[in-house]
Amino acid sequence: MKPSVLLVSLTLVCAGCEGALPARAPVQADTGAGEVPLRVAGRGGAVLMVAAHINGSGPYNLVLDTGATLTCIDEGVARQLRLPRKTGAVGLGAGVGGSGRVQLVQVDSVRLGGSTVRNLTACVLDLRHLRELGAGGVNGLLGLNFLSSFHVTLDFEKRLLTLKTR
Repeated sequence: MKPSVLLVSLTLVCAGCEGALPARAPVQADTGAGEVPLRVAGRGGAVLMVAAHINGSGPYNLVLDTGATLTCIDEGVARQLRLPRKTGAVGLGAGVGGSGRVQLVQVDSVRLGGSTVRNLTACVLDLRHLRELGAGGVNGLLGLNFLSSFHVTLDFEKRLLTLKTR
């Protein structure tokens, strides 16, 4: 059987971005309505983060990454959750530091607030570089294979991400 190839583009993080968003008080989100708090993190406010549950565990801090084809999980979290490797597929990743093969795993579910996507392929990455850029506590990237299931709205004033089923 010929393995399929998936291309994963990775997030770009700007260490010295201008125009960072000002700090705001936390917002109470209505997770039943698909609203979840959106956190701005990293130096210069370069990273948007949300808290998600993976296979019922968590919450884990995931970077909202519309440039990532797949949702990606940090190596340590993938080991902790014992995510099974995908067979018959090869992942190719490209990002700031170069490109290469990435390990692909099967994720039963990713839940963000009241919204869940099941049966996702995810890549496994060493996300240490995000921590080095001041975005500590990053456990993964929330990619398009999750986000494309929803109509997504970002409200920067209220610091909310809203997911509505299409």
